[in-house]
Amino acid sequence: MSRPKVGFLWNPAGPEVMAELGHFVDFVEVVPDRLWYDFGTGVEPRFFHASAMIEMLRALDRPIRGHGIGLSLPSAMPLDPDVLDQMVAAAHWLRFEAFSEHLSMFLVPGASVPNAQAGIGLPVLHDEETLAIVVEKVRVLRDQMGIPIAMENGTIFTAMPQPPMSEPAFLNRLHDLCGANTLLDLHNLHANCVNLGWDAEEWLTELDPWTVTEIHIAGGDWLHGHYTDSHSNRSPPEVRTLLERWAPRFPRLEAITFEYHESYHPRIGIAGLAEEFEWMHSVAARCVESESVR
Repeated sequence: MSRPKVGFLWNPAGPEVMAELGHFVDFVEVVPDRLWYDFGTGVEPRFFHASAMIEMLRALDRPIRGHGIGLSLPSAMPLDPDVLDQMVAAAHWLRFEAFSEHLSMFLVPGASVPNAQAGIGLPVLHDEETLAIVVEKVRVLRDQMGIPIAMENGTIFTAMPQPPMSEPAFLNRLHDLCGANTLLDLHNLHANCVNLGWDAEEWLTELDPWTVTEIHIAGGDWLHGHYTDSHSNRSPPEVRTLLERWAPRFPRLEAITFEYHESYHPRIGIAGLAEEFEWMHSVAARCVESESVR
């Protein structure tokens, strides 16, 4: 395997991060949905673009990966053609090398808004019906963007009782049926282990290692007895252990991405980010070393 790249999910603190720590950053990941304001269906023009941010990203001397949140692929609702067009346009503006979405539902039908944002990622039932829905939409995305598509395992607040398929089995089937890769979010998995009693090693053992092309790491906080995926801290020890143990086992791993929300930039700080990036690079180097040993 080639050495995985190290990067972070772009946020408004990105220019400071690049100015201070750009030598650590191999790539940036961008949420396209944050590059425009969507005033909803029936409004003309519907989208107002953050032109300054788009131009700043275009000027970066780094590869860019896209990470969408607005398409809600597992939902039975059809793809919003206008939002899809914006995603495809962003992929072309910024020359995405890959694109990922979430294996969670973010859109719900409303009385006055046909595609209202739920505000959180709602869990999905891992069954054949949902699989068919996601497969069809992934194929549309892949054909229109012309780049690899990955799906990210989700944070689940309320587990589905007795699902027909486990989440890793669902991701394996996605890869088999439409070539969708897996964006393995280790912090999401850790949160589910804490809140739902899952076993991380068992979950990861079931996942086909050939599907994984990117790993996300992050940190969270406790809220009223619930561990949240708030992207508010550096990676906790459990996530660090999972990355160190499992990253070298994924032969197609391309990227390791640190996610944090800009409101927590003062908490994490430039020094904290530097330590996080240094550790991520050490894991990336270990991936190559383990391959040479094998």
